Amino acid sequence: MSATNEFLEMLIKQARTILNSMKELKKIAGKKGKNRGALIERFTANSHSFNVYTYANEEIKQSPEVQSFKENILLFSNEFNVARFDFDGKVNENRVEEIYEDVLVSYNEMVTSLGFDKETVNVKRF
Repeated sequence: MSATNEFLEMLIKQARTILNSMKELKKIAGKKGKNRGALIERFTANSHSFNVYTYANEEIKQSPEVQSFKENILLFSNEFNVARFDFDGKVNENRVEEIYEDVLVSYNEMVTSLGFDKETVNVKRF
């Protein structure tokens, strides 16, 4: 891959930031109110930043593993659409849990394909 190690490290760091915000959001997915709204905003901002990084390098942008990770992030994000516009909107917690695991698996596949095996996460414990 033609991306520099420094660029890849920034990309992976941003992906990890997404995972951390997802983890917090998953914990309170069923709770209503402004706290959940603030976490949704943070998750959305982190996802946007990751997307910006992917557009900086065509090879990264076209990588199947990066695309899979982005698609799973979008699926996770979509589960919170109702809560974006209504603090009391009901989120399907079971679906959030399923997609969360898929995101972790696709994250591991992505970092491995980029040559950063040491950055993988334990899907069952993260």
